[in-house]
Amino acid sequence: MEAQLHAHLLHVVGADFERARTALQRWRRALARHIDIENHRLLPHLPEGARWPARLYLLEHERITLLADEYAERLDALLARPPRSQRARRQAVLALLDAAHALRHLIEHHHQREEMALAHELPLAVQQAAWESGRGA
Repeated sequence: MEAQLHAHLLHVVGADFERARTALQRWRRALARHIDIENHRLLPHLPEGARWPARLYLLEHERITLLADEYAERLDALLARPPRSQRARRQAVLALLDAAHALRHLIEHHHQREEMALAHELPLAVQQAAWESGRGA
């Protein structure tokens, strides 16, 4: 998923907003699958006394989803009224990069939390089964 978001941002930097939207949609679908697997196949198995409660992960997933949707809306609005001048395109690129910053920051911290705790607190068999089931989806 990180590579997909990176690909999207490269299209943004190149001011190729149509390709950026396609890449963002691909990433958004992968993100939705990832969150669904965590919410329904991993977090229910989080043991009592875990470093962070399942509720924290769920709230972060909600926030990530909200920021991703808001970001996609910004891109859609830009595509509805494409910038005409070189300066306007550059300003649009900068605005999208700025908007992506909060989303990327939250995802990075969420991922660190998962690696620090969740990955160590769940049985390996549960993790493997969850991610294997997600590949078939």
